Amino acid sequence: MAAAGTGIALLSADGTLEWLDRPEDRTPLPSRMNDGVADPAGRFWAGGMAYDGTHGAGSLYRTDHDGTVVRVLDGLTIVNGPAFSADGTIMYLADTAASTILRCRVDPGSGDLSGDPETFARPGEGEGGPDGMTVDVEGCLWVAMWGAGTIHRHHPDGRLLGITTVPAPHPTSVCLHPTENRLLVTTARYGVKDPTRTSGAVLDIPVPARGTAACSWRAQSAIAYRSHPGHRQEPDR
Repeated sequence: MAAAGTGIALLSADGTLEWLDRPEDRTPLPSRMNDGVADPAGRFWAGGMAYDGTHGAGSLYRTDHDGTVVRVLDGLTIVNGPAFSADGTIMYLADTAASTILRCRVDPGSGDLSGDPETFARPGEGEGGPDGMTVDVEGCLWVAMWGAGTIHRHHPDGRLLGITTVPAPHPTSVCLHPTENRLLVTTARYGVKDPTRTSGAVLDIPVPARGTAACSWRAQSAIAYRSHPGHRQEPDR
């Protein structure tokens, strides 16, 4: 499944594309899809945003098992993430423009939200904007910080536990390897003056072993990476 253009599509193994819905075609302002991810139950969640970043014009959508696309939240601006706890009961959602990470309670059976979203973390000035995210086996949240060249790791109670610096100013999303101590980070070339090969790339960064005491570490720089040639494209903000 993919969030692309103005909607959500199902891609078959041979590359055939089937649009499930194009909800951003029905918004008041020209809009597009942004980040998307599957929850542990297999539902697909993706955000939408106005091309010009109009405040409050962004939404979060959920695609259910039958292919129905449901608008779950609105009033957001630049929707990134989301990321889920292992049991599917907690969803983290970033509004990059508001520099805010929200935490939502989710019914893992139905996918419905329980109560209103609450503020989980709010990065300070100069710390960048929260972008793509993932949750590790200890329940900690890893967040790519657009504009700051860093990855933040938060305790489930919201405390900032560590910061990893990456050799690119605009990390866009993160993924943890399931068996190795590796963090994969995607980065953007968009808006980077004189970009190097680490912008518009996939970086492979060693991270502490699972179960490190309190996980209160800070990596000063990325010490390993792999990259592929980047190309200009619509920015994932």
